[in-house]
Amino acid sequence: MFFQKKKNQKGFTLIELLVTISIFVILTGVVIFNESKFNSTVLLTNLAYDTALTIRQAQTYGINIKEFGDNKFIPYGVHFATGANNKSFILFADVEYINDSSVAHPYDTNATLSECETKYGCVSRYTIQRGNYISDLKVDGASVDTLDIVFKRPNPDALIYSGGTAHNSAQIYLKSSDGTGSTTISVWANGLIQIN
Repeated sequence: MFFQKKKNQKGFTLIELLVTISIFVILTGVVIFNESKFNSTVLLTNLAYDTALTIRQAQTYGINIKEFGDNKFIPYGVHFATGANNKSFILFADVEYINDSSVAHPYDTNATLSECETKYGCVSRYTIQRGNYISDLKVDGASVDTLDIVFKRPNPDALIYSGGTAHNSAQIYLKSSDGTGSTTISVWANGLIQIN
C-alpha cells in the first residue's frame, strides 16, 4: 500500500483574512475622510476666486463702457450681506448715479438678495453652493451686516460702503459647510483685491 503525501494547502486562514479586511477598511476610511476634507477646501477656494473675480468684473464694468439699460458709464458694484442673505451676492449697476454725478451709491436696499430685477440695478445674482456661506463682513476692522464695493469711472479705485458710510478697506469672510475651512477676500480703496 502506498500513501500519498499531502500537498501543502495554500491560502489565507480566517484570522489572516479578517486582519487584511480590517486594514483595508481602516485605510479606505482614512482616504474617504481626507478626500471630503480636500474637496471642501477646493470648493471654498473656488468660491473665494469666483467672489474676487466678480468684484474685479464690477471694476472692469465700472471703468469701461459696460452699458446698463439706456444709460452709459454708470458705476458698477457688488453687494454682500450676512444673516439670512449670506448665501448669495449681487453684481449691480448704480441706477441712481444718473441723478447725482458726484458719488456712487450702494445697492438699492429696497431689493432683497432673492430679487434680481433691472429696476434695482441688478445685473447678476450669484448663489453660493455646497453649503458654503459668508460668515462675516468687516470694514476698517469692524463687523457690518451689509457691504457694497462700487467702482466709478475713470478711476479703478474701490468705493467701499456700509450703512451709507465710505470706508478704506473691506474683508469678506467665507466659511465651508462643515465650518472647518475659511478664507478671506480683502479689498482696499485703491482697488487692490487679495485672497488670504
